[in-house]
Amino acid sequence: MTIKDFDGILVHIGGFGRYQMVLFLVNCLVNTFFAFVYYGQMFMTLTPPHWCTPPPHLQKLNLTEEELKELTIPRDASTGEFLHCTMYNVDFNEVVRTNTSWPNVSWPTTSCIHGWNYNYSLYYPTITSQLDWVCDNDWRPALSQSLFFVGSLVASPVLGWAADKWGRLPVIVLTNMIGCVAGIASAFCTSFASFTAFRFIVGMTYDTHYMATYILLLEYVSSQYRTIMANVPIMLFLTTAMCAMPWMAMGIANWSTFAVVIHAPQAISFLFLWLIPESARWLLGQGRVKDTIKILKKAAKVNRKPLTPEVIQEFEAYGTKQARTDHHKTASVLDLLRRPRLRLRFVVLCIMWMVITVAYDGHMRNTEHIGSNVFTTFCIAGFVELPADFLTMVAVEKVGRRHTTVFTLVVSGLVSFVVAALPPGHTMTIMWMAVMGRFMITMAINVGMQYPVEVLPTVARGSCSGAIHTLGHVSVFASPYIVYLTKYGHYLPYVILGALTVGGGLVCLVLPETLNQNLPDTLEDGEKFFSDQSFFYDPCTRRRSKGTLREEDDSSKEDDSPKEDETVRDAEDGDPRTNEMLCFTKAPKEQNISPCQERCHTPVNDDNSQALTSEDARQT
Repeated sequence: MTIKDFDGILVHIGGFGRYQMVLFLVNCLVNTFFAFVYYGQMFMTLTPPHWCTPPPHLQKLNLTEEELKELTIPRDASTGEFLHCTMYNVDFNEVVRTNTSWPNVSWPTTSCIHGWNYNYSLYYPTITSQLDWVCDNDWRPALSQSLFFVGSLVASPVLGWAADKWGRLPVIVLTNMIGCVAGIASAFCTSFASFTAFRFIVGMTYDTHYMATYILLLEYVSSQYRTIMANVPIMLFLTTAMCAMPWMAMGIANWSTFAVVIHAPQAISFLFLWLIPESARWLLGQGRVKDTIKILKKAAKVNRKPLTPEVIQEFEAYGTKQARTDHHKTASVLDLLRRPRLRLRFVVLCIMWMVITVAYDGHMRNTEHIGSNVFTTFCIAGFVELPADFLTMVAVEKVGRRHTTVFTLVVSGLVSFVVAALPPGHTMTIMWMAVMGRFMITMAINVGMQYPVEVLPTVARGSCSGAIHTLGHVSVFASPYIVYLTKYGHYLPYVILGALTVGGGLVCLVLPETLNQNLPDTLEDGEKFFSDQSFFYDPCTRRRSKGTLREEDDSSKEDDSPKEDETVRDAEDGDPRTNEMLCFTKAPKEQNISPCQERCHTPVNDDNSQALTSEDARQT
């Protein structure tokens, strides 16, 4: 029987063909949806430059806008910029009439009792300016964005269960459609309560509709192509959507229209019911063998692969056997926590992912407060995702997972401390250092997505990865409030992000290195695997040392010394297939016997320098 697992059928239907390319294109589309939904809310709640509206009766004084600001708005003593939430509280008519010198820093001040004026020369009307979520109400944008992640925290476990209960495809379509309707509805909200409620619903769907599609694609692709199929949509389409989004928002120039534009494309997901298949692996796990075979026949036809009746019969026998047996036992988080080594690694993985997610989201959101142009800064920060993704793929294979994780987190934290130490006036320096920090944390999040899969045993990989992901949603709830601290000092968010990432990076030193290591399957494997690694284990040094030893062994052999062919060493290890081949090896120069003859203790005449024939070798 040639089909021993599901991957065996991919050889017959094609593991990387036209059928998979349809799923690949759908995944590219969903990556675009994800970028719009996740990052788009930032451009709905941007806070344009603002200041207090002067008293209405001052319009009769025929002063320009700048003169009115100079008359009514105090300046910050350190930066010289106009304050956003304070105005002078004097009789301005009397000041102008008597030609009193103005402004006078000793004048009493008050809050913006007449409302606010907004500068739309670079920005556009957002819900923040429309509903005046500034000054005493400036906590509202941060709370609305935090509750977006609470929605995901609440719904992800339920939708994950639904995907296992009813299938991947219904959940993909359902979450996209709900996100589409709620996102468009949020564009017409006129109150904080309604806007927050609809963003909460959108948050319930955004993570699941992305991950379910990601998993569905990988379940149909051969193992040698999974890295490409998984990473190319992220590197190209998600990054492109990120870079295009600020210019879309600026071109549309209205938050409500922008919300409709970024959420309406999700309605296309309704066509997925006819365009993409249900997960064949999930169907097989449900015992629906005939439905699985129906999909596999279609995949083979699209990929132009001959699927013979014999192969179908073999797969049907395999599927029937799978349906009758229950050898795919699973373990819960509690089972894993009962084992000391696995417990330590699980806790560290949780800390790692929580630190990475809050830092990544914090760096992304804080682009609003760095640079003179938030749209340019966000575009540049988004573009760095592309080289960061490529560099991560190289780094994890060259220097290992642990070193890459620790290095990127610690460097990102140190860069954050540098940004915090820079004076606010160094705009360009702050912007480029912040982009560098974003680059490093992007690398960290790429490794962080892969690390738990390789450390956790197979039987607990799904449930424990889900628990780690959920804790990430809990931590990212804090990121809008970390960014909110900018109102008390530009350095505060970077001090917090720096402390978190440096500390998180140092904690990751206790994780095992999984480069070139077999992955654990059972809980016992997980407890024993990687246990032989020391704290200073370095896969690169080990790899180099092995290469050096091989070079030294080769160089220590002089040209006139006996040379042992590779097949000789294989034979010494007991490989019977190489014994015949030994007789064809060249005899050593100083000894007129062949390795085969020496091994078989066969005497050779002094003048005999020819190799034995294969028949002689077999007789010997």
